[in-house]
Amino acid sequence: MNRCLGLMLLISLLGSCKPDWKLNPAHVADQLNRAAAENKESKVLFTTHLGDFEIELDKRTPLHRINFIRLAKMGYFDERHFYRNIDDSGIQGGGEFMDRLGYLVPAEYIDGLKPVRGSIAMARYDEGNPEKASSPTEFFIVTDSEQAAPFYKNYVVFGKVTKGLAVVDSIKAEKSYDEKPVVPVKFSISVLN
Repeated sequence: MNRCLGLMLLISLLGSCKPDWKLNPAHVADQLNRAAAENKESKVLFTTHLGDFEIELDKRTPLHRINFIRLAKMGYFDERHFYRNIDDSGIQGGGEFMDRLGYLVPAEYIDGLKPVRGSIAMARYDEGNPEKASSPTEFFIVTDSEQAAPFYKNYVVFGKVTKGLAVVDSIKAEKSYDEKPVVPVKFSISVLN
C-alpha cells in the first residue's frame, strides 16, 4: 500500500512540474502583450536528425512571434514532430489537434507577408472561428509558393527560414501516405536571439 501511495505522489509531483502553456482565451492579446517584455527574441533553431534550420519571426506579427517564442522557451516544442506533408505546398508540425491549449492567437494578416517558399505560418481551426484566429501550436512551413498561394490571408504568415531550407526540403521529401509521413520527423526548437 505504501508503494502505491508513493507512486501516486511521484506522478502527482511530475505532473505539477509541467509548465502552464495555456492562456485565458478571453484575454489572449493582453497576456501576450504583457509577455513581450521578457520575450524580445525573434530567431529560433529547429534541430532534427536530418539537419538544423533557422527561422526569423517577423516583428510585424507581434502576437504570433511572442506566442511562438514563449512556448519554445517553456519547452512546448521539445520532441515534437512534423506530422503532415501538405500535398505539394509544405510540411506541418507542432502540437496536434488533440493537444490543443484552449486558446487561439488573434489574426494578424499583413499585406506584405505572403505564404511563399520558406515562410512559416500558423494553422487554424475552421469550426467556430470566423475571425480566422490561429492555433497557438500548429504551424506549417511552405515549400512551394505557387501551391501555397491560396493560403494568403487565410493563415497568418509570421516568419521565414533564413538558414537550412534544404533541410526543410529533406523533411518534405520523406516518404508519406495520404499526407501522413511514414516516419514523422522529430524536432526540438531552441530560441536564439
